Amino acid sequence: MAVAFFDNGKACVLARGVNGGRTPVPVTPKTVFAMGSVQKVFNSVLLAYEIVQGKATIDDPAAKYLVAANGTKVSPGSAFSEVTLRNLATHTSSLPRSLPGQPAGQDVGAALYGDRPMPPSVIAYLNSWQPPYPPGTRYVYSNFGFTLLAYAASTLADKPYTELLSEAVTGPIGMTRTAPAICNSPNPTCALGHNAKGRPEAGTLVGLWTTADDMLRFIEANLGVLRLPDLQVRAINLSHQEMFRENPNHAVGIGWEEWHSGNALLLSKNGDELGFASWLALEPNRHRGVAVLSNEAGKLAPASLGQELLNLAADY
Repeated sequence: MAVAFFDNGKACVLARGVNGGRTPVPVTPKTVFAMGSVQKVFNSVLLAYEIVQGKATIDDPAAKYLVAANGTKVSPGSAFSEVTLRNLATHTSSLPRSLPGQPAGQDVGAALYGDRPMPPSVIAYLNSWQPPYPPGTRYVYSNFGFTLLAYAASTLADKPYTELLSEAVTGPIGMTRTAPAICNSPNPTCALGHNAKGRPEAGTLVGLWTTADDMLRFIEANLGVLRLPDLQVRAINLSHQEMFRENPNHAVGIGWEEWHSGNALLLSKNGDELGFASWLALEPNRHRGVAVLSNEAGKLAPASLGQELLNLAADY
């Protein structure tokens, strides 16, 4: 496990345990972990980056920016043509959690993070899709919807995903070890995911990898500590804005889960994938943030540890 923590100008990175490889080595602040769905808030900034440049609005039809490898697009008469970028960003699109027939959206996700065009099967599915409830009316989490959001951002930028990620997020922030496919080949700096019984997980991970060092910089960027170009500052700020209110205590920004309790505000995002678990949280009003990266899923929840650190900081 590795933890990045920031509290009102003071920062630290803590590491404990081993990476779990065939010849285990101690975890360090530079050990690379899969972040799972925490990557959604990175993709949020990609979309916000295009919006603040005036290339789109949050209420544009998402279909406008989706095109398959063979050039096909969503039919204007389809139900999906009514789904907006806001709906994708806030999990209110009414799309399923994953693309049916694919393991957790791996087909379309693998294409996105591999810098390949969208598979034609995705457009075919969207053209025949019928929403189970009106888009924009209900919060139901969708990995598939957020993959479409990232594809829309890439289309708006007219750049492959990894190039846009470097331009809009990792490059300006200085995140040198955050990208897809870093651990596709054996590497002693990479952690290996394990289940709750401590056994290595098998399977191919799709998405972003990162380190605690890099996540500290991402926290600092989101709290306004780092000196960044104006476009990045505006994109990050836009991603934090409330876009859909589910109930008095829970709202959604562009990808961020927003929890309200009196005057307190917590922005958070968790991740869980093939033996990795993670949690990223910000308390903007208190100028605090924490990221927890673990390569043993199913035991101590990163959210529990991260929240305890934030609570201890508040008490101290």
